[in-house]
Parts: sequence; structure tokens; C-alpha cells
Amino acid sequence: MSLLKNSVKNSEKWQGSPESIAYRPGPGVFLMLLAVATVAVAFFGFFFWYVPTIGLKNIHPALPYITGALFITTAIFIVGGTAVITAAAVKGTLFFYSPLLRWFLVKVFLPLMVMAGGILRVPKIKIERIFIDINNQMVLMMKKKGRLIPKKILMLMPHCIQFDNCKIKVTRNVRNCAGCGKCEIGELLALTEEFGVDLFISTGGTVARRKVHEDRPDAVIAVACERDLTSGLQDSYPLPVIAIVNQRPRGYCMETGVSMVEIKQALTSLLG
Repeated sequence: MSLLKNSVKNSEKWQGSPESIAYRPGPGVFLMLLAVATVAVAFFGFFFWYVPTIGLKNIHPALPYITGALFITTAIFIVGGTAVITAAAVKGTLFFYSPLLRWFLVKVFLPLMVMAGGILRVPKIKIERIFIDINNQMVLMMKKKGRLIPKKILMLMPHCIQFDNCKIKVTRNVRNCAGCGKCEIGELLALTEEFGVDLFISTGGTVARRKVHEDRPDAVIAVACERDLTSGLQDSYPLPVIAIVNQRPRGYCMETGVSMVEIKQALTSLLG
């Protein structure tokens, strides 16, 4: 009985999620995996050029050189992309951006680095965290090319952000929130009024993807754990998504939180 009273007492005192333990790994691991992936791509590129060279000469003398030129061009782009991404990981900013570069990051570099990380036994969460940071930089550089309309920006939050014992169903209508202050949903609703953006509380990845498909926003601010954000970024490409890692004072999937400072910064960056 005393445990129950203490639990109720603690929950009444809780005024939003405290800061989670900071988990921002240095860029060293990311750069190592990036280098491994780049070397692997270059090696296989050379291999698949050299082997056909023997047979291509028999078709036409120029074919080996044409094939080689294509592989060299691809290799230059990959190495250049590696340099840009490396600079972003080290300095925290991009000095160059191309939509094709983001495609390579999401569709090529990330799977290769995850594969290399599995072989080298590097925790996947470290790769995901820096991938998320660099993706956000690219999205903000994309935004510079055009102004976004507030109502076309969607804030996508996980349902685990809600206070665990709350009886109100906000996944059906987020405006049912009573604003008690035990979670950040009330503050997020206030931001929708201030900035004119949309807010949706999702019960899972499938529901979130359906919401994005139905609403077709111009940009998304998504909050979740590293794994869900990474898979969501891959699935939603080329949609611009600013991904914010949630706070987990009580572990995964229960009364998680979000930094309101990061949310406001994301909104200001997109709409500024």
C-alpha cells in the first residue's frame, strides 16, 4: 500500500520529462565506418570493372574505357560525398548540399555503415544517432531553397509521450488533452497555436506512415527513439524530416519525453 502511495505521490510531483542521460557519441566511430564503407565500394567497383574488361575488349576496344570512366565518375562522387559527410560529422555543419547526396546518405551509406558496424561490432545506436544529426543538417539546407507554409508542417509524436495513467485518448484527437502538465502534449498544442502547424500523436510506425501519406506535408518534425527515426527517415525519403531523439527517463516506450527547446528550434528553422 505504501508503494502505491509513493507512486501516486511521485507521479503528482512530476512536471514533465527530465533530461535523459546525454548520448551523443563522438564522430570517430561514424567516420571509421564511413571509411570502411567507402573502401568497400571502391574495391568492388574496381573488381566489377576489371573482370568484364577482359570480355568487353572482344565486343569493342573502347568499351573497357567507357565502363572504366563510368566507374571512376561514380567513385569520385562517392569519395566527394564521403568528404562532405565527414566534414559534417566533425564540424557539425555542411558546406555543400545536393539532393543526390541525401539519397546516398539514406539509401547507400547508412546500410553500408550498419553492415560494417555489424561486422566490427559497433553499437547500431551510435551509427543511427550521427546519421540523424547529419540528416537534420541536410534538411535545413534544403529549406533554404524555399519558404514553407506552417499548415503544411506536421509534428509527429509517439503515443508513449503521454502520461501513463492518463485516461484521455489523445491518439484520436490530440485536442482532447486537458493540459495538466504531466507530459509535454499541452505544450506541444500551444506550439500549434503559436506557429500554425499540425500535431499528431501516433500509436505506431504504420499509423505514422499512413498519416504522412494521407496529409502529404511539406516537412515533418518527428520524435521517437533512434531505431524508429532511422527506419522512418528511410521509408519517408525524399520527404524532409527533422528527427529529434526522445528522452527516456523511464526507459523505452513509457512516459518518454521531448526537449521543447529542440522542437521550437526546429520550427523556427523551418519557418524562419
